[in-house]
Amino acid sequence: MRPRFLILLGIGVLLIALLVFYGYRKKEPPISSPHQQLAGQERNPQLSSNSISVKQIPQKPRAAQSIPEAVVEYVKKIKADPQYDWKQPINFWGRVLDESNEPVANAGVHFKWNDISAKGTSDADTVSDGNGFFSLTDRRGKYLYVTVGKQGYYDSHQNGGFEYANPADGLFTPDQNNPVIFHLRKKGIGVDLVTSDHGIDSNLHFAPPTNGAPVFVDFFNRQIGDNGQLKVEGWKERKDFSTAQNNWGFRLTVPDGGLIEENDEFPFEAPDTDYQHVMEWHFKDGAPDWQGGINKKFYIKFGSPPRYGIVTVETIAFAPGVYLKYAFNPTGSRNLEPKQ
Repeated sequence: MRPRFLILLGIGVLLIALLVFYGYRKKEPPISSPHQQLAGQERNPQLSSNSISVKQIPQKPRAAQSIPEAVVEYVKKIKADPQYDWKQPINFWGRVLDESNEPVANAGVHFKWNDISAKGTSDADTVSDGNGFFSLTDRRGKYLYVTVGKQGYYDSHQNGGFEYANPADGLFTPDQNNPVIFHLRKKGIGVDLVTSDHGIDSNLHFAPPTNGAPVFVDFFNRQIGDNGQLKVEGWKERKDFSTAQNNWGFRLTVPDGGLIEENDEFPFEAPDTDYQHVMEWHFKDGAPDWQGGINKKFYIKFGSPPRYGIVTVETIAFAPGVYLKYAFNPTGSRNLEPKQ
C-alpha cells in the first residue's frame, strides 16, 4: 500500500505544481506590445536594457497649435486659385551705400522673381541714382531676389530674397520711406596675406587631445606642434547616447596677444585694441546653453611687433577634430584686404 500511496502523492504534487505554474503564466503574459511593455515597466522599473524605452511608447496626441489667421486665409486663397502665389503685387525700394554710409551712384541692380510666365521667372535691371536709390514697381509674382554690385567695389553680402505671398515664410513689407540698404565696399590696395591654404584645402585640420593637453598652431609654417602663435586646448567626455550630448569644453589662448570676435561684413581692417588673451567655452550635458559645436571668426593679434589677422575656428562636441582657417598680414599692418 505504501508504494502505491507514494506514487499517488507524487502525481498529486505534480498536478498542483502545474496548476500553480499555469495560473502564474496566465497572470503575467509575455511582454510583447508597447502597451504591455509599459505596464511591465510600471511594475518593475529595473527592466533589462533590452526592454523598450518609455520614450518609444506612443504618446497621446498633443493639442493642436493655433495656426495664424493670415496663414489660414492664405491657404483658402491657394485653394480658390492655385496660381495665387505667383500673382502678388511686387514693389521694392532699395538704396546702395558704401562702407562710410555714403551713397553709391550707378550701381548695377538685378531683380529676379517667380511668376506665371512661360519661363516661370522674370528679370529686370536698373541702376542706383545719384543718391543711391533704386526701385522695382508694378510687377506680379511670389519671391523676389535682388543682387547689387559695381565695378571697383566688393559686392554686398546682404543680397537676398524677399517673400511676397506666403505669410508662413515671413512676408516682406515694402516701404518707400524705408528702403532696404545694400552696402558695397570700395576696393582698396590689397596685400599678400599668409594663409592656411594648402593646395586645394583652405583649412588646417588637426585632432588635439581630448583631455585638455595643449597643442600650438604655427601660422607661419602651417603646422601643429609644441610652439606657435595660438594655443588650442579641448576636453571632451564620452558621448551620452541617451541624450546625444556630453560634457565638453574648448579654449583658445594667444600667448602674446589676443582675439576679438569678428562679425563685420567686410573684415578688411583689424582693430587696434580690446583683444582678449583667452577665449573659453564650457558646455555641460543637458544644460540649456549646451551646444554641439563651435564655429567662430576672430580678429587675432600676436607677436612683438604685433601682427594682425583673421582666424576661423570650427570644432564639434563628439569628435576631437578642429578646422582652422586663417589669414594674416606679415608686415604688421592692420590691412587685411587680400590682393586681387
